[in-house]
Amino acid sequence: MNYAFLANATAVTHAIVILVTILGLLISFRYKRFRPWEAGIIIITILLWSYYGNCPLAMLEQYLREMAGQTTNITSVGFTSYYAQKLLNIEISSRIVQRTTFFTGGALFAASIEWLSPYMHMEIFKVRKTLRRLARS
Repeated sequence: MNYAFLANATAVTHAIVILVTILGLLISFRYKRFRPWEAGIIIITILLWSYYGNCPLAMLEQYLREMAGQTTNITSVGFTSYYAQKLLNIEISSRIVQRTTFFTGGALFAASIEWLSPYMHMEIFKVRKTLRRLARS
């Protein structure tokens, strides 16, 4: 069995899941009908992450890489931190990635809730106007 291929496929799947979750947050911000799906995805991700103590996809990739004879530390530093260092040569601590992920996801999800819309949406419009003025200058 080609464990290196399976590990690479798991890494690609993991990256796609991260991108889909981010895009889902942005889509649920605009379209209310997607909010229950996005909330479910976020809750399941947090439950799995809490239950296993790490992301199950990162653990699976670590296992497959070890079976392929590759030495990695994905589970100890985290998926995003590992690949930021490996591919972009940027050192990011896993704690920063985790806190940023939870804060950004929570803020975007909270902003998509209807009772926050009079406050959050007006601020976003102000930011858009400011950015347009800066672009014209």
